[in-house]
Amino acid sequence: MSGKLGTVAVFDNRPEAEVCLSMLDAYGIYASSAHLDTTRQGLIHVQVADSDLEAAKALIAATSQESD
Repeated sequence: MSGKLGTVAVFDNRPEAEVCLSMLDAYGIYASSAHLDTTRQGLIHVQVADSDLEAAKALIAATSQESD
């Protein structure tokens, strides 16, 4: 993977972040997680390559709507 990373989602717990990472991986989108929050709240940022950012956002939005 080359290029810049963009944050596609932010979670306040590890299990939800892991589900998101697994879903993106299942759709062929490489994703990683990082603790980038400097306020010490423990927020986990799920990041993807900039080139995959829009597709990842669409997948997350679609699964979010399905669970409503």
